[in-house]
Amino acid sequence: MHQDKTQKLYIAIDDSGIITNKEKYAIYGGIILFSEKQLNNFIIKYKNIIKKIKYKSYYHSNQELKHSNLKNTDVIKIMHYLNNFELIACIVDNSKIYKSILNKPKSKGRFIDYAIKMLIKNSIKDLIKNKKLNPNQNLEIYLYVDETSYKSNGYYNLEESIYEELKYGIHNIKDNNNFKNIINGNLKVFLSYEISKKNYFVQAADIIAGHTRKQMLQNKKMSFLKHQIFLP
Repeated sequence: MHQDKTQKLYIAIDDSGIITNKEKYAIYGGIILFSEKQLNNFIIKYKNIIKKIKYKSYYHSNQELKHSNLKNTDVIKIMHYLNNFELIACIVDNSKIYKSILNKPKSKGRFIDYAIKMLIKNSIKDLIKNKKLNPNQNLEIYLYVDETSYKSNGYYNLEESIYEELKYGIHNIKDNNNFKNIINGNLKVFLSYEISKKNYFVQAADIIAGHTRKQMLQNKKMSFLKHQIFLP
């Protein structure tokens, strides 16, 4: 029998690098929190850290601090705080992606949807394995993604696709494989595309994605990540 208690996951995801043969990696990185209270506390503390960093003369007061414009010492300060949480990343090796995907914007969009979906699925599987999530209890997922211009050419939108994968599993027609569902309780997925300048949660995801990409390019360890997958 399913228990009535509803679990909640708040997930922010942003990218670093793009799907192209001109770049080695594209990263989709983010953070998972477990309650609205934790999310609110996270934002208050993260905002405070950013405010202190902005007091330095080389940042404008209204400037969004992204991994690409931060000094390394400031990235380290931010990561020191972020290391307290469930950090996740999908690492895409662009050299292994089919040209049919690279050459079509809609196919790229579909692949990005797939990367985000698989990152969420595998992170949730790890949370279940580590007893941080109960697959038999109801679950609500609140997903915040940096606003983008791509369009998917898949059969489902991202929100529906995540729901189908987690709740019912999926049948892969290409290799005739069945993948079982991983959530047995009731499931709801809420997707919100955010303007990162106005959302500190998504800004934190940008730092995680950028830091992951830098570590990959320099062949350094990524021990700060609790969950990671490699595609394709």
